[in-house]
Amino acid sequence: MSDIITIKKRLALVRNEIDSSNNNPSDQDAKVRMEKKAISQLISRLSKICYGLDEQLDQKLQQLIEDVEQNDDLSAISQYQNELDGLFKQHGETLKTLLAHNQRIIKSSGESLKRINGLPPQLRRKLTDFLEQEPAYSHGDNQQRLEQLLNYYYQALLNKPAFGGAPAGSTDNVASVKPKESVLNSRLHKRICDDLQRLITELDYSGDVGTKLGQVRSDLLVGVEPDELPSMCIKVIQLVIEGSREERKASQEFLYSLNESLGGVHDQFNDSLSQSKSIHKDQKQSDGLLKSRLLELGAEVRSSNDLDALKNSIQSRLIQIADVFKEKEQLEQKTTDLLEQLTNVELKLRLVREETHEYKKRLNAHKHKLFIDSLTQVYNRAALDERLELEYKRWKRYGYNLGMAIIDIDHFKSINDKFGHMAGDKALKVIARALQNNLRDTDFLARFGGEEFVLLMPNISPDAVLVPLDNIREQIKALPFRFKDQQVSITVSIGATLFKESDKPLDAFERADQALYESKSSGRDKVNIIS
Repeated sequence: MSDIITIKKRLALVRNEIDSSNNNPSDQDAKVRMEKKAISQLISRLSKICYGLDEQLDQKLQQLIEDVEQNDDLSAISQYQNELDGLFKQHGETLKTLLAHNQRIIKSSGESLKRINGLPPQLRRKLTDFLEQEPAYSHGDNQQRLEQLLNYYYQALLNKPAFGGAPAGSTDNVASVKPKESVLNSRLHKRICDDLQRLITELDYSGDVGTKLGQVRSDLLVGVEPDELPSMCIKVIQLVIEGSREERKASQEFLYSLNESLGGVHDQFNDSLSQSKSIHKDQKQSDGLLKSRLLELGAEVRSSNDLDALKNSIQSRLIQIADVFKEKEQLEQKTTDLLEQLTNVELKLRLVREETHEYKKRLNAHKHKLFIDSLTQVYNRAALDERLELEYKRWKRYGYNLGMAIIDIDHFKSINDKFGHMAGDKALKVIARALQNNLRDTDFLARFGGEEFVLLMPNISPDAVLVPLDNIREQIKALPFRFKDQQVSITVSIGATLFKESDKPLDAFERADQALYESKSSGRDKVNIIS
């Protein structure tokens, strides 16, 4: 557009120079040759810029070029000015309209692509950034945006074989894509993502490790590309190792502290024991000496006939007895000090006992957390594995009926995509609470991973399986979910089975999973039982 304006100004300037040259015949020939060449170049450039946008403008510019080349009198081009000005103005308005129209098409096409189910999360984020950009200023910018949008469509086709694309990097046509293989890969990808989420929710690391694991879980909820999954698995493994090291370090520090405390108590106790033995020995000697002095005094009193000599002897003996009593007082003081020292030892032992008890409580709490899903507060997969083994042994021993059901939230990924993973977490909490409220005391509920729950129903008759499961389905369907001021109805699909005589736990689980698949493939929001 700027080139057209520049050329228009140049044509007007040429016309003014031609008019002035008519008043000065001596310079007219030289100027005409120069201006004729310049005008021919300008009009040719203008014709190339505008070619194909307006047929009338193309014809008028071609006529102008012919007149310039055929006539020496360049004043003839002035007759084109008004007509070209009108065409330029009309052409400018057409360009503005076309630019706005193209902008609308790009925006609506981008939003339509963004709404496609199953679009890779990374591509969806790129589309969001693309649509938030300022509209193109020129047709050149608009062309670049259109090419970028076409590239996004191409990426979507590459990642969606059902739309006719092939996997990235493939040179084969659509016929070479094996649908069954693609479905298996998709299910494997989903299962790995679910297992990673389950693993993270079962871990209870604090600090930087806990924060990083939480971010990984958020990324998994949003969705990750298959080629990103290996590095994410390695990252989770590294964080688990780092968290284990920190916990081991904390445990070692506690054990070192406990060992030092016990070592100090042990040294004090040994010292007190040694002192106690020494005091006991001294007291025994003191008692013996006192007894010996008293016996000697008595014997001397009985045998002496000289009162003055007896008096002097008694005084001497009393002084010796007083020294013995003084030693006993010192021993009593040592005993008192020893008792005080033993009291301190007892206090330290009590503190060590309390510290050990507190650490034991922390270990028990940590063990409890290992079996509780931190998000939904129901049992997790580790607890399910332990309980399933127990119920299986009881079933084998006592022969009562044992039922298993897998409950899966319908279209859960669309909730995360449309309302964010915080809304998905909220839905999982509410549904888990609703499931718990509709269970028997003997039933066992666990979050298996992602949006799946597993229910064990011991001692239930075959005729009684459908009613409670259908009641669960109806209860969840009636829950009043609201996200971003929008009412949303959430349903679940359920697949169930009863253990058969030759079953292993995995046999029953696969049968229940097949029942769940049939519930989903037949329209969802259903209960299906395979006997």
